[in-house]
Amino acid sequence: MPKKTILFIDGIPDDRKVRVRKIEQDGTLRWRGSGSANLVSFLQSDLFGRSNIVFDTNRDQELPKQMIHAVFNQISDPDTHKITLQKADEFYKHIPKHIPFFNIPSQVMKTTRDNIYRLLQGIDKLHVPKTVKIQPKSPADIYEVIKKEGFSFPVIFRQAGDHGGISTIRVNDETEQFYAFALDGRDYYLTQFVEYANEEGIYAKYRLVVVDGEVYIRHVIFSDSWIIHSESRTFMERNKHYQQAEKDTFKTFDKQIKPKIQPMIKEVYDRVKLDYFGIDCAIDEAFDVILFEANANMNILLNNAKSKDNIWTKQIDMIIRAIIKMILKR
Repeated sequence: MPKKTILFIDGIPDDRKVRVRKIEQDGTLRWRGSGSANLVSFLQSDLFGRSNIVFDTNRDQELPKQMIHAVFNQISDPDTHKITLQKADEFYKHIPKHIPFFNIPSQVMKTTRDNIYRLLQGIDKLHVPKTVKIQPKSPADIYEVIKKEGFSFPVIFRQAGDHGGISTIRVNDETEQFYAFALDGRDYYLTQFVEYANEEGIYAKYRLVVVDGEVYIRHVIFSDSWIIHSESRTFMERNKHYQQAEKDTFKTFDKQIKPKIQPMIKEVYDRVKLDYFGIDCAIDEAFDVILFEANANMNILLNNAKSKDNIWTKQIDMIIRAIIKMILKR
């Protein structure tokens, strides 16, 4: 009996910029782009085959004809991939209803930071800081929105579509002139800053992963800075007991943390309506959660650890198994 084929969809960003990694002898480009959930290369299973298609930004695109049994949309950034998400959504509308379709494009489009703020209000134990999208052409435009929308200093200012702490600053007062930013009418986000350091002044950012409504933990990073990304692990390297704290969190997550937050996660899942996505957040001692972002555009399955013997492999494998189980169940 032939294996089922799962079609994975990727997309070119709206600005049509990708990083070319290699040019094969036959002229084939090997490239890397942003805005993808980046699953296909990690989901190896004897139970299904994998096929991949890349949507471009042209209106007309000839699609290969093939037999498929399910579709997984990997296009995941609604700020940078508006065109291909629209194309993917049109593609979805023409897929027979009996074929499972994961991460429906129209739902991905709703995961902008400002819409997540509106979408997830009123959930018990969850705090989503106020976020608005703006198109400023001067610092005065920014401060006008801060006043009009009722923000209080400090606020976080970031360019839409940038991730990993790029183009992100904390604005503490009206002396900030935003010299490093192109204030030309492009999209930016303003987010209310919420202090989340513990009594020792240490910040902890959890990366949770939701698969078919169930929550898993990918990692937790500790830092003495409010803005946390992968490079923040240098703080943990200097303070080894925080590396142990991450290990301990992995050991206790299923019994101590997950039961406390799963009902809230289920409500988030029901509203976001994505089959697979990540959540960056802070979790306090009372298991109240401050949400920083929720979307499918997160580095989850890639493991950059130098040694194969590392604490994240088990977490990643658990998430991969959950994704494969979800695909096969449908």
